[in-house]
Amino acid sequence: MSTVRPLIVGWKDLRKLGWPYSRAETWRRMKATITITRKAKGEKRRVAEVIPNPDQFPSCAKLGYHRNAHPVWRVSDVLAYFEAHGLAVTRDWEAP
Repeated sequence: MSTVRPLIVGWKDLRKLGWPYSRAETWRRMKATITITRKAKGEKRRVAEVIPNPDQFPSCAKLGYHRNAHPVWRVSDVLAYFEAHGLAVTRDWEAP
């Protein structure tokens, strides 16, 4: 029996690892900047601001040139992101 672990994970594998968000939310979390709205002092309307994403999910890569090619993520980046959020998945991943 082989205990070889993959170097990349696709969308379905990401879900098996415990990723609870949809595809659209995943793409939003991968962006480098986000737009927020705040109420400016002395103004009645809200003002939009673009700020750096404080909790950016690792970026994906595509294995083809077509825009509908499957996105894949590096396992090490995904596990590091999970570890930073308090999930002990690396021990489970490395266990035989």
